[in-house]
Amino acid sequence: MRRMRYMPLIILLGVAFSQLPFNYELIRTSDLGRFESFSDTGLASNGIMDIRSYNDSLLFFGTGSGLSFAELSNPSSIQYGHFTIEELPVGGNPALAIGHGIIAVSGVLDTTVFTGSEPRGTGISYSRNGGESWTYLPQPIDSLPDESANGYQTIIWGNQEILTLAITTDIDNVSYDISVGSQYIYTANWAGGIRRYNHLPTAGETKNWEIIPLPKDNDLDLYCGEIDIEVYKINPKDPVDGGNHNHKGFGVYVLDDTLWVGTAAGINKGIISSDNCINWVRHYQSGLDNISGNWVIGFTHQEMDGFIRLWAITWATQYPETHSLSYTDNGGESWHITNPLGNESGKVYNVTAHEDSIWASTEIGLYLTLDGEHWEKYDRPVDIETGEEILSEAVFSTYYSQSHQILWVGTGDGMALINEATIVTRFWDSPAPFSAYPNPFLINDYNQIGNNGYMRFVYSNPNEHTGKIDVFDFAMDQIIHLNNPNPFSLNGDNEMIWNGRNEYGDKVANGVYFCRLSLNGKYYWTKLAVIN
Repeated sequence: MRRMRYMPLIILLGVAFSQLPFNYELIRTSDLGRFESFSDTGLASNGIMDIRSYNDSLLFFGTGSGLSFAELSNPSSIQYGHFTIEELPVGGNPALAIGHGIIAVSGVLDTTVFTGSEPRGTGISYSRNGGESWTYLPQPIDSLPDESANGYQTIIWGNQEILTLAITTDIDNVSYDISVGSQYIYTANWAGGIRRYNHLPTAGETKNWEIIPLPKDNDLDLYCGEIDIEVYKINPKDPVDGGNHNHKGFGVYVLDDTLWVGTAAGINKGIISSDNCINWVRHYQSGLDNISGNWVIGFTHQEMDGFIRLWAITWATQYPETHSLSYTDNGGESWHITNPLGNESGKVYNVTAHEDSIWASTEIGLYLTLDGEHWEKYDRPVDIETGEEILSEAVFSTYYSQSHQILWVGTGDGMALINEATIVTRFWDSPAPFSAYPNPFLINDYNQIGNNGYMRFVYSNPNEHTGKIDVFDFAMDQIIHLNNPNPFSLNGDNEMIWNGRNEYGDKVANGVYFCRLSLNGKYYWTKLAVIN
C-alpha cells in the first residue's frame, strides 16, 4: 500500500537556530481509534520525524501532520494508520517518546504574530494502553503575575521559594523533546524551559506541570536547598535581556535516577533524589568540556559490555563549535566527539542504538557505526521492485526491528524499509485525476538532492496510456515539457518528477504555474505554487 498525503513539508524557523522540518496542515476526516478502520488510512504525512517502538510489532510515528502507527506480523503484512481524535495535540509532532508502558507525544502549529510566523505548542498527550485511549494536557502555560511581580512567579523547589519568569503564551513554547520516567513525563519546551508531569494515577488530586530549575549559563551545578535565591532566577530569555541560554530546554532524557537535559548552552546532568528533587551535579559546555557544540537537541543510550554509553546530539552555536555527536562512557566524567559526516557539513537529527550498532540520521543521509568512530553511509533508498526512490538526502529518524530484521528509515519524502531488499512506502490520496505534490513547492527546502529540490505530478492512468506534462508560467509561456513518467505505478496511478528548473536548467521564479497533463487525447489541468 502506497498512498501519498498531499501536504507540503515546511521548515520550522520560529525558534533561534532551529532547522527541523514540520508540516502544519491538519487532517480531520474521522475519529479513529487505533484499531478502527485503519487498513486504508495510511500515515498522516510523508514527513516522518520520529519512530518509536511500543513493542517490536507495533510502531508509532511522529509526523508532520499528526501521530501515526504501523502494526506488522511480518515484513509483507504491515497495516498503517493515523489518529484524528480530539484527545491528541493538533499539528505536527516535534517529540514522541515511549517508556514504562506510556506513549507521549507533543504538537506544534505555525501561527502568525506581529513579528512574522512563529511556532506554537499545542499540548502533550499520553496513553497507558498502546494508543487505545489518550489523556490530553494543554501546553504548559503559567498564569499572568500581577504587575508588581515584574513578570515573575514563585515556585517551591527543594523547600526554597524560587523566582521564575512566567511563560504566559504558547508562542515559541513548544515541547521539542519528551522522556518518560517511572513517575514523571519530562518535556523540553524551549521558551517554556524544562517541566515534568506526574503520570501516576491518583484519585481526586489536581496535578500540574512542575517547572524544573537549571544552572545559569556560567554555573557548573545547582543543588536542591542550596540555591542563592538572592541572585538566582529562572529566565529563558537571551542573556542581553537578563536571561540564560541554559534555561532554554531542547533535549531531555531520563535514565534510571539520572536526568540529562540539553539546552542552548550545553548538557546538564541531574541526579533525582528520593524526594524527587533534582540535583544538577554538572553543567557541561563546549568551551570547558569535550563536547562539539552547545546546542544539544537530544540523547540516546547504548548498553555496552559492562557500561552505558550516552550519546548526545551537539550542534554548534558559534565558532569554533561544530555540528557533531558527543558521547560519554563514564557518566560524563569525560566526553568524546565523533562526526558521522566526516568532512561534509550538516546536522545530525536523530540517533538510534541497537546493540553494537548506532545509526545517525542526518541532513545529508543515513550513517552507521559499530565502534563509534568509523562511519559508513547508506545509499539513498530505492525500491528494488518498483524503482520508486526517496527524493531527499535528509533522514530524520530510524528504528531497527530485531524480530523482523527491518531497518525503518523516516524521511521528509516517505519511509524506507530496509531488509534484504528495500521497500519505499509513501502515502497519497487519489489524484482525481491530476495533482501536484507538494503544493506549494519549496524548491530550496523540500526533497533536496545536491542543488535540486524535487516534486511529483501524480495522475490517474488505469489504462496505462503515455502521459505528457507541460508547465506554463502565469503569462502562459511554456516553461518545460515533461515526458518521463516514473516506472512506478500502483492501482492505476502514475507520477512524473520535476526539479523546478526550466528547459535551460535554471530554477524557476516564485509564482503560480499552470500544469497540463496530456493523456489519451484529453487535457487535465492543475495549479502549482512555487516558492524559491
